[in-house]
Amino acid sequence: MSIRSFHQREQDLLGQWTSACSVGLHPWFVSEVDWVRDEQWDWLSRVAREEKVLLLGECGLDKLQGPDLVYQQFVFEHCLTLAEYLQKPVVIHCVRAYEELFASVQKIKPSVPLIIHGYARKATVLKPLLDRDFYISYGAAILQPNSAAAQSLAQTPLEKLFLESDDKMLPIADLYARAAQIKGVSIQELENALQNNLDKLLRESKK
Repeated sequence: MSIRSFHQREQDLLGQWTSACSVGLHPWFVSEVDWVRDEQWDWLSRVAREEKVLLLGECGLDKLQGPDLVYQQFVFEHCLTLAEYLQKPVVIHCVRAYEELFASVQKIKPSVPLIIHGYARKATVLKPLLDRDFYISYGAAILQPNSAAAQSLAQTPLEKLFLESDDKMLPIADLYARAAQIKGVSIQELENALQNNLDKLLRESKK
């Protein structure tokens, strides 16, 4: 299953979309203006309840882009709370803010599954995520020979793995072929594992 992600600047596009998707308040576009941020939150709170919305996200923290981290963290924790209330998994955008991410998760203590989007860091950063039961989603970075993403993918259990094309003009089949090679499994085995992960993730969120 392919799941399209929509953020707060894509409200019109979401209205035209009828298939499975996720919605979130992306940290890049969180507003520092109170009334604008309130409007963003009202939109998410409303659309997140729609049946086509299977997950919340992307939401999260980014130290390189977006407003001051205090605004990002405030909104992110609201998103975690909403996800817990709706029992929907969360797709997380995190750039150089893993300690803050862990602090927010520890504060809200969501029981729903959490997925790190577009992971491209070293295995030393990966271990604390796996220890905390995060799912890890990899994108185009695994195609680069000897990249940190490829090395981390090799250490990510199949039962915690997802793949994504994100906004890259990239055939998903290329990612599957590369990931299967790195993991030492057939493409069919990989596809089965990813489908099982998605099924499990959605089942867990409905408990």
